[in-house]
Amino acid sequence: MQEPACNAYLDNAATTPVIDEAIEAMNDVLRHAWGNPSSSHRVGYAAKEVLEQSRATIAECLGVDADEVFFTSGATEANNLAVRGACMARKSESRRIVTSSLEHASVTRSVRGMRREGWDVEHIEDVAGDFDMEQLHRALLKPTTLISVMRVQNELGWLLPVPEIVAARDELAPSALVHCDATQSFGKLSTPPRDWGVDLLTIAGHKIGGPRGIGALYVKRGTQMFTNAFGGGQERGLRSGTEPVFLAAGFAVAAKKACENREANLAHAYGLKARFVEGLHDAAPDAIVNSRDDGSPYIVNVSLPSLFNQDLLDFLGERGIFISNASACTENHTTVPKGTWRPKHPLSLQAAGIPLKLGKSTIRVSFGFDTTVEEVDLLLQGIKDFSNMG
Repeated sequence: MQEPACNAYLDNAATTPVIDEAIEAMNDVLRHAWGNPSSSHRVGYAAKEVLEQSRATIAECLGVDADEVFFTSGATEANNLAVRGACMARKSESRRIVTSSLEHASVTRSVRGMRREGWDVEHIEDVAGDFDMEQLHRALLKPTTLISVMRVQNELGWLLPVPEIVAARDELAPSALVHCDATQSFGKLSTPPRDWGVDLLTIAGHKIGGPRGIGALYVKRGTQMFTNAFGGGQERGLRSGTEPVFLAAGFAVAAKKACENREANLAHAYGLKARFVEGLHDAAPDAIVNSRDDGSPYIVNVSLPSLFNQDLLDFLGERGIFISNASACTENHTTVPKGTWRPKHPLSLQAAGIPLKLGKSTIRVSFGFDTTVEEVDLLLQGIKDFSNMG
């Protein structure tokens, strides 16, 4: 298969290229530890050993115990499992969920499904990146089963105040569980579930140089959960299905490298963000930076009022420069048969307070560990050239 010509890949919030070390680890497992980890013989035991070593590595990166880490097919499944699994295990209680207005679709649609089953749901506003703690305090005065909030907003890079949210839970609704979607945080920013005090936490492999198709859910020991997948009882009964040992091995290698180099990578990302934002003043003088200085440096969301984002993406794509005009997970509706796509949840940008008229002028630039200054400069030149065409 011929690789697309790529001069600058700046869509790392969607997915990252798999690092060589992870590819080598996966190939090694496929050749030498290809057995079913549930099999009671030496071939199975070899696969089981790799699986548990990978689990221990992920747990070490999170600062938790290995038996609190459950492998899933990715962050989407982990989020679904966290929301539905936590709520269905406690459905005799308050039947109430509190979440933010800016969550990933895998959370918002899971919550919507619970609401259709009679659960009460309240969305906490986060306009301009200012999470409404007063609204949260009022919401938690009512009995609550689950609070689900992300750490890094995937389109804007804003940070949600997870430690403060947990503190409010501890004070006002101590029986409620807290789930954090840390998909855009893990391996990039400090992500300590125990220090934060969360009960559930979602991570994924392909955001940090690992393979797609593998993620994990941290479940604090003692937390009751209901399974979404019935079968052979793998992952201690929480997530049945034969584990993809080679993917777990690749995930673990990528996670270890990301966590070991986190501070250096973070400093590099801050430098790239500063260069990009500064260069925008020349490339597109009317540009509006929607991301915040105190957010994740890996994601920069920008509105370009005089430009149509899809035309810009097409222009850049012809130059081998790749960015995004939205979360990759929200763009799939273009391939769904006409009339079957039903967007019910407010668009993240609108919920964030960005005017609707800027929706088709907004782009997302996201950096990876290996993004170079030269790639940023290519993007800036591309934006400038496209702006000058008008």
